[in-house]
Amino acid sequence: MNPVLKFENLLVKAEKAAVVGLIFAMVGLSFLQVLLRIFFHSGIVWLDPLLRHMVLWAGLTGAALAARYSRHFALEAFGKLAPKAFHRPLEIFASAFTVAAAGLLFYASYKFISDEFTAGSVAFYINDLAVKGGWAEMIIPIAFALIAFHALAGIFRPADAAEGQL
Repeated sequence: MNPVLKFENLLVKAEKAAVVGLIFAMVGLSFLQVLLRIFFHSGIVWLDPLLRHMVLWAGLTGAALAARYSRHFALEAFGKLAPKAFHRPLEIFASAFTVAAAGLLFYASYKFISDEFTAGSVAFYINDLAVKGGWAEMIIPIAFALIAFHALAGIFRPADAAEGQL
């Protein structure tokens, strides 16, 4: 197997583990917050913004994972109308377009994160610890880089290996 595709398989396992871990943590922390509010008429002040950022991380990691299985951009209408001989060229075109779009979005999000660090913005506080906005939103450029990588690897992946279970 191609070393790039082996690396991608390891990356997919890490992405799946991250999404599952984030979802379990979000459910557990949300449940804790509800219990604290019901029984103690209180809650953890920083937990709500943390959960919002965890949703961002889980969603964008899931989007990168979906890119591996070509479930992000779909040329369904073209695929259904086009002859079977055009299916693979359409997949390659969609992957190339995805690489270009993800590359541009990576650059824009990199600039955004750079500006967040320059401005010194704070996403939320955990007691006296200030969680910088740049660190809380770091998943944005990471996700676009992962999407571009998966789409680029999809160009070189055999046609029958593109489909699969999430």
